[in-house]
Amino acid sequence: MLSENAEDYLACIWDLGQRTGSDVIKTTAIAAKLKLSPASVTEMTQKLAVDGYLNYERYKGVSLTHKGKKVAERIKRKHRLLERFFCDVIGLRRDQSHDEAMKLEHTVSDESVEKLNQIMNYPKVCPDGDPIPPGDGPLDPDPDLSIHLTDLEEGEKGIITHLTCDETTKIKRLISMGFVPGRSVALEERVPMGGPLLVQLEELKVALARDCASLVMVRKC
Repeated sequence: MLSENAEDYLACIWDLGQRTGSDVIKTTAIAAKLKLSPASVTEMTQKLAVDGYLNYERYKGVSLTHKGKKVAERIKRKHRLLERFFCDVIGLRRDQSHDEAMKLEHTVSDESVEKLNQIMNYPKVCPDGDPIPPGDGPLDPDPDLSIHLTDLEEGEKGIITHLTCDETTKIKRLISMGFVPGRSVALEERVPMGGPLLVQLEELKVALARDCASLVMVRKC
């Protein structure tokens, strides 16, 4: 299993390649970005080359192998999705979101990050506008297959697919009530005169205002 330090190297090389448009990255550039000595970088990159994560060419630099690229993209995907979560849902500043994402990118599970991805309605870029690398799982669901919770008929059931909202306060409220992707929900009754929807959210019965219910996307069972 790779160490966090090794994963940082691979993510750094991937990032430099994206920014320069070159597959081959000089060790001096890696040292400058990671704020490490050239000797330390040379030692680690040679080790990663022996383990099959890098191609190492003396005096030229290093490039990611397919194996190394998959690790790097996985880490960068986690980092940028975490940044979005901390900015969009928690409400942190961009610099704070970056620092918090750095702390968690190596430890949070792939499954947890993909749940955050669903909650945030599958963002394509991080808060700085950089693209979020694609995951290894199935493609994001076709939005045409999801409908608003308000479009269910009384007695119909569905599975929550994502939330469609850019307002941090509303997202927080829905999440705190338990409206997260993967949970089953059933529309029991529409209270007349513009009243709330009475829904069964797995084991809970919830009265949900219609404007909030319209932000919950479901796929009919």
